[in-house]
Amino acid sequence: MKELRVQRCTACGTHRFPATRYCAKCRSEGAEWVTPSGLGTVEAHCSFHKAYWPEWAAKVPYAVVQVKLDEGVRLFSSLVGVPRERTRSGMRVKACVEEGLVKFKPA
Repeated sequence: MKELRVQRCTACGTHRFPATRYCAKCRSEGAEWVTPSGLGTVEAHCSFHKAYWPEWAAKVPYAVVQVKLDEGVRLFSSLVGVPRERTRSGMRVKACVEEGLVKFKPA
């Protein structure tokens, strides 16, 4: 994967993620996959101090953020390029792909 993709309703234009059969706004079945701007705002964040998987042990502690993209969808991911202590709600961020995963960095 090299870019973030989300569904957009072909009837009303509402973006949605995760993918669903019906649009939550207009109940239409029509959808297309689009590349959003990737820009968004951190709505919430927390720090993980325990490695739940061995591969993450070297990264503890790390920040997990909930980001609302400008298109309206919400995603949970990692924040890169910012010390964990400086993670703040309201930060403007942009999606990036690292290690095959969508992450966020300061916009």
